Amino acid sequence: MRGSIVSLALCSLLLACGKAEDREGAIEADTTGMIADTGLSAVGAPADENAARADIVDARGLGIGAVIVTGLDGGVALAGALISLPPGEHGFHIHQIGSCEPPIFESAAKHVAPDGNPHGFDAAGGPHAGDLRNLVVAEDSTATVDQTNERVTLRGGNVELLDGDGSALVIHAGPDDYTTQPSGDSGTPIACGVIEG
Repeated sequence: MRGSIVSLALCSLLLACGKAEDREGAIEADTTGMIADTGLSAVGAPADENAARADIVDARGLGIGAVIVTGLDGGVALAGALISLPPGEHGFHIHQIGSCEPPIFESAAKHVAPDGNPHGFDAAGGPHAGDLRNLVVAEDSTATVDQTNERVTLRGGNVELLDGDGSALVIHAGPDDYTTQPSGDSGTPIACGVIEG
């Protein structure tokens, strides 16, 4: 079911935003109503406290899509659709601070890693709480997000994404190798979205 929701989300996003090459003057992508059945109200804000939204912007500050973060019994689910990204694999992480100041998003700070464990799914003692699987962008520069993370929570719990200073989703220029410290040799951040509930 989630696969069809994400597919619908991508179609809606592309219809709302237009072709990537036509968006040079856009300030923010219109992703309202982008994902069906995720607890969003008509204006695109989370309808209850079990969901949050990250509007993703690129290094120029232009909107390129959105990711919905939904609280689960043991973690969170991430679902969304993105456009105008370089094709290939990209490191994808949850960062400590809910701030996304272009062009390289240093304001988001480091990965969420409160226990001080190493970065990477393949690293001994890893991964960070904020580590996610690589985002795969198709040749047409679109990507769908469909992942879960059992090491964080939306609210409450040990690693809370909507704490006092928030958190952000960050996409990097290259793929995460899941072992190199501190961020999998994934390169400069190229897109970011503050998780807001």
